[in-house]
Amino acid sequence: MAEYAEEFPLEYQSSQQTRVNAKGFTIGHTVSNLRDICERPVMRDANGDIEWNADGTMSVFTSEYDEETGQYIVPELSDDQLEKLNLKSGCISCKSSKFNEIYAQQGAAAYGNVYNGEARSIVNDEYWDCAMCHNGTPSAATVSPQLVYFQALGEGLADKLDPKMAVCAQCHNSYDYRSSIKTEEDLETFKPYRYGNDVDAVFKSAYEDGVNFAENDLGLPESYVVHANIEGYMGTTHYQMGVTCVDCHMPKTTDEETGKSYRSHFSANSPLESEDSLNYCLTCHKSQGIESTEAMVDFVRAKESAFASDLDTLKADIDSYGTDLSNAIASGSMSEDAIAQAKEDYARATWYYQVMITGPYESAGSQIAMVDSSGLLAKAHASIDEGRGLI
Repeated sequence: MAEYAEEFPLEYQSSQQTRVNAKGFTIGHTVSNLRDICERPVMRDANGDIEWNADGTMSVFTSEYDEETGQYIVPELSDDQLEKLNLKSGCISCKSSKFNEIYAQQGAAAYGNVYNGEARSIVNDEYWDCAMCHNGTPSAATVSPQLVYFQALGEGLADKLDPKMAVCAQCHNSYDYRSSIKTEEDLETFKPYRYGNDVDAVFKSAYEDGVNFAENDLGLPESYVVHANIEGYMGTTHYQMGVTCVDCHMPKTTDEETGKSYRSHFSANSPLESEDSLNYCLTCHKSQGIESTEAMVDFVRAKESAFASDLDTLKADIDSYGTDLSNAIASGSMSEDAIAQAKEDYARATWYYQVMITGPYESAGSQIAMVDSSGLLAKAHASIDEGRGLI
């Protein structure tokens, strides 16, 4: 990375930017940010995902206050402690190409092995490195997905996508089988796209496999899908028009000091905060009478606001249905077959909801350009209606 940073300074410098999103979280693909996520001994749930405090900070496992520096120091933890924290090497399977080397040494067990000092020395701070998305020296011609996790479970999806989408799809997808992978046979068995790669198809496979679902306080299966971005995006008008992730989130830009043109690698930036991204939007949206970047922002914000209201309504309907279903099950008024189908309907509604609200998630409705909002909302309400008919 150091050599490439010297050869491509503008691309590298832009990749090391962060921003504070609407939730108050600092986001970005910087080395320091990803090191915090991957290495910091923070509390994690059973799936290995970080537990966050209400103020947007990570819930730290343990720390000691240093009187001299006035800072909290996190001590080096043993493998046993890291095991309890669920800090596994699988966490970096979509954050560094160096996981490929860990996998080459450890095999499928790498996904579940503790991310200890030896594994971290292999990564050596090479987070979100060029080799994740480029095959060889970085250039437009070398863009292609390189991560073994995506190659193992992606089932040829990359071949169906523009490379400028496929490189993002290798991380921003719906499936999270990492905590379930123990053997090479597991890698061959898990096929998240066996029914197709649209939102409905991946729900079916995930629900069957018990991935991306957990039992909630009502005793019902609720989705926690993290970022089904590629599957959700493939149902949009933008996708049909050939607009890629890179076009909007990594726009071509010009360095003010040198006048050199380059592609910004600050992919965590919101297109609504980038003049270059907004100008790209206007190449089509001017036909709708939108003449300026300011007007483009206003147009999108209005769409977001309407979408947010629809999401609030859906969430209320899901909660109401869940309570009624839980009560009906407790009363003994439903057959086992009806219970099973009604639970699946509930799970499906929560799946659609999560697809519409999860990362990269700025604020309510902010996924409006990345999902078929009207289609997913209709399907979610249809699932609730079907389930209610079984109570």
